[in-house]
Amino acid sequence: MAFLIADSGATKTEWSFTNGDQQKTVFTEGLNPYYHTTESITDVIRHDLLPQLDDNVEEVHFYGAGCDSDAKEQIVRQALDSTFDNASINIYHDLIGAARACFLREQGIACILGTGSNSCLYDGEEIVEHIHSLAFILGDEGSAGYFGKKLINKYFRFEIPKDLKEDLEANYNMSLDHITKGLYDGSQKSRFIASYGAFLGEHDDHPFIKDMLYEGFDNFISRIVLKYSNATDHEVRFIGSVAYAHQDLIKEILAKYDLEAGLFVKNPMERLVKFHAEGA
Repeated sequence: MAFLIADSGATKTEWSFTNGDQQKTVFTEGLNPYYHTTESITDVIRHDLLPQLDDNVEEVHFYGAGCDSDAKEQIVRQALDSTFDNASINIYHDLIGAARACFLREQGIACILGTGSNSCLYDGEEIVEHIHSLAFILGDEGSAGYFGKKLINKYFRFEIPKDLKEDLEANYNMSLDHITKGLYDGSQKSRFIASYGAFLGEHDDHPFIKDMLYEGFDNFISRIVLKYSNATDHEVRFIGSVAYAHQDLIKEILAKYDLEAGLFVKNPMERLVKFHAEGA
């Protein structure tokens, strides 16, 4: 069986084609139906993906940020239907992808900490509880977008120590006009704000940054993870670049709340391939 899996986030889409022992990985831009049309998704697939695939695809499994309603899912489905004529098309929200990547067919609390954040309680087959992330404007605690927003706010409130302020100004565009334009004119505002969150990862040994990271992860764990039913009875696993980079701090906070830390998955695609190769 030749199958293609897509893990599509705000920043990029990772495509993994598997046919027996053959496997190939291709990267394209993120394909979120909140920001993309069927036509623009089709263009990316035809120009950036299909030329790199040599064999026919029999199944497509697309895990996508933004595929959270029938209307948004349909935008992606139409693009995939038009480019993979003979394949069966399966579209899932990225949260079920996170749950499968974290736990395969076991149960537990699955968390995403990357450009955005999300979580769910997974029973090994389905999501049984979901506390909404509220996106980067209202929520997304512990994500790069959350930290980017906090950093910008502290900069313009004159709360950042001088050494960090100078480093920030030297390496990031801190012009208010630039930031305002990115917020109001940009097509992917969360990704724009999240780009500033990278600064915390570059300075995570600084006491000021440590406090910011601790506050953000503590908010995610105490205000979201801890509120799942019988949370302390479940293992908590994570995917996402932010979680993987700061797993020691996250484990410390989990322990404070008597929560059991499990895997921190660096590459969810490897686990998704395993899930589908074993038969969904």
